[in-house]
Amino acid sequence: MKHREKLFKLLRECVETPQESFAVEEMIRKVSGDMLPIETVSETQKKFGGLKFYKNAGKNFCCTISIHRFVWTYFNGEIPDGCEIHHRDFNHDNNDIANLELVTKDEHKRIHAAIKSTRKPGKKSTFVCAVCGKEFQAVNRGNNAYCSATCKKVAERARVVEIKTCAVCGKQFSTSDDARFCSRKCIGEVLKCQEVKTCPVCGKIFSDVVSKRRKHCSPECAAEALRRREMRTCLHCGKEFSAQVRRTQKFCSRQCFYEHRRKNQF
Repeated sequence: MKHREKLFKLLRECVETPQESFAVEEMIRKVSGDMLPIETVSETQKKFGGLKFYKNAGKNFCCTISIHRFVWTYFNGEIPDGCEIHHRDFNHDNNDIANLELVTKDEHKRIHAAIKSTRKPGKKSTFVCAVCGKEFQAVNRGNNAYCSATCKKVAERARVVEIKTCAVCGKQFSTSDDARFCSRKCIGEVLKCQEVKTCPVCGKIFSDVVSKRRKHCSPECAAEALRRREMRTCLHCGKEFSAQVRRTQKFCSRQCFYEHRRKNQF
């Protein structure tokens, strides 16, 4: 153990740049067994350092901070201004400290721009037609089920036809979609149907088409409903705050929201 400590000391004395220092500290942690593992709970949840990280729409795991930034800060300290954390293998799910690298923002952009330039945006893939079974090549745009417009028309004709009853005249008609009316005339009859509504702002009674979701008698009343506010109590700190009636706001600030969520994670 004494020889190992001496070796670690010599390695720390030999470094000249911050990048070399980070690499040496990373190697020392691996040798000494101090690497804290990232626990994968599910495809959308991970744990590290006592915190839970959830996968967002951008496919990054976040809490109040992104997991890759938190991991770097945990092992190497605060991230300098103007710098970002880069995934060496370009896999955002691999947030091990050995896969993270500190780079400047401009350098980070150049790295990803170089990768994008090597990709072929017009690369074609091989698909099998759902009608004739013929193999064909096309650009992958998410809708390559048919090899030609002719096969697409054949598939449309072969759709399952259902016998339905018109909701207005009661006449039976055949359709391959979710239509409820047999003709445009019946659709017009539905649009003519009126119902009596009461404005929740001014209390005025007005008539409107049944199919519409209109709640207010005029644009002025609709705008007034958006401006209406009420006093609520914050679930975290108990402070009273003003919120719009139409919204389901429960906290007085984002800080209370994040602290309440962090408290309930444990």
